[in-house]
Amino acid sequence: MKISNKKKKYFQTESIVLNLFNLGEADRIITLLTPNYGIIRAVAKGVRKPNSRIGGHLDILNKINAYVRIGENLNNLSQADTIDGYSEIKQNLKKISLCFYILELSEKFSVENDPNNNIYQLLEEVLESIKSVENDELLIRWFEIKLLISAGFLPELYNCLISGKKLKEGDHVFSFNEGGLIDYHYYSESLNHSIILKKTIKATRFLVDNNWSNVNKLNISQKTINDIKIIMQRYIRTLINSRVNSETFLSLIHNN
Repeated sequence: MKISNKKKKYFQTESIVLNLFNLGEADRIITLLTPNYGIIRAVAKGVRKPNSRIGGHLDILNKINAYVRIGENLNNLSQADTIDGYSEIKQNLKKISLCFYILELSEKFSVENDPNNNIYQLLEEVLESIKSVENDELLIRWFEIKLLISAGFLPELYNCLISGKKLKEGDHVFSFNEGGLIDYHYYSESLNHSIILKKTIKATRFLVDNNWSNVNKLNISQKTINDIKIIMQRYIRTLINSRVNSETFLSLIHNN
């Protein structure tokens, strides 16, 4: 559902606050992810003033009902009500670092004024799971893979991207430029390749094919989770042609 200022002057939507940017002395530009409109950016006027009625509802990570007036150049966020402030997460620095990472990825793989309800629902599910999850690293790996699926960038995991043949069971090579697996004998140190072990391939396929409830029961070693992390984060950096800003903060918090 795309926004058209010819049809209506304002709309109301559930949304999750992904980002904030200060504008002028008292305003902010709010970046929202919505189920029906994709990314929305809107000016919230006066929200940095102490007496703002809606400023407290517009924290990063909040799920809100947003009331947006459509503008010619930039929308105006006139009202907001908190649905869930995720207070359990905000009291835990490690969980906050995870959320900064998933919010940034959600923004990078979403499109303004182009709905992708799968990404919105995925983000909702992961935020709810983070509240009580024990294996948060596995949850983030699952999120990365499901996000790539929802955005149309799932890497090829079954057939060689060079020969087109079905891959035999065993160790293979992940080609970041090709976007998935290639047969082991195509490996080249000079190309954007990384060897990926058989058990890592199997675990990645399991994450692709299963919901979080099933994945959360998976008996998987920390080494395999780390191997998936290295592959997925490098693949994501290749896709967006840059580093994920919150990746450094996430690594710093989780390594301490």
